[in-house]
Amino acid sequence: MNTLNLEKYFERIHFTGTPELSMEVLKTIHQLHPKHIPFENIDSYTGTVPSLNLEDVFKKLVTESRGGYCYEQNLLLSEVLKHLGFNVKLQLGRVVWGRQEDSVAAQTHLLLIVDFGGEKYIADCGFGTATLTAPILLNEEEPQQTPNGIFKVSHKEDTYTLWMLKEQWFPVYRFILEHVEPIDLTISNWYLSTHPDSHFKNKLILSKVDENARYTYTDHVLNIRSDHGEKESISIENDMQLYEILMNTFGLKENAVEALKSKAEVYRI
Repeated sequence: MNTLNLEKYFERIHFTGTPELSMEVLKTIHQLHPKHIPFENIDSYTGTVPSLNLEDVFKKLVTESRGGYCYEQNLLLSEVLKHLGFNVKLQLGRVVWGRQEDSVAAQTHLLLIVDFGGEKYIADCGFGTATLTAPILLNEEEPQQTPNGIFKVSHKEDTYTLWMLKEQWFPVYRFILEHVEPIDLTISNWYLSTHPDSHFKNKLILSKVDENARYTYTDHVLNIRSDHGEKESISIENDMQLYEILMNTFGLKENAVEALKSKAEVYRI
């Protein structure tokens, strides 16, 4: 990533601070990124395997104002942080959101481990409905407050598990610290976007989070959960309503609508 592209990224996420190697900058970027670059799987849902080439990811998420899922989101975030001087490592996790902590799960989620000031942090702008809006300490088992919710990290032997508090503690994903090769991402990305049983192929999923709430669309319903716990569910009953929330709620452009239209009549059941 060059300086010009970094400036375009900062414009995309509305970052106006001084780009420097500091915890304040890391926290600010981590909060702004999922606010302005939504989680969306339009490509895999409409039959396209998302490219993980960094130039393609930048073009899609920044130049074309699209969103993406975890591989795209966190690859972009990783490149930005490394350009600023942060020590960043890719890490694959096993998603257990909505299930038991020890459920069988493949390594299909990409997160980041950032080393800074002698500590390791989880950074992750790509989980959708439970995405972090701040880096959190890896080796701290006490609950940690973020701008949008309380999280914690448990550690048993060599396995870490990220938890989110929603009335009770829910496991998000678990992982073991190990080296990740680009081919690992290629295989997982291909599986998620092509396998007949993958929910990223079978369901349209949209998500973003701002200072007020988390917004998630799936199964024809837009859910809005405020930071105070109130939840509003809005039934999306036709394609036109879907295209409206794509732009008005999730901040996407006409190009995202056109990409979605390639899967004719989303609401034909």
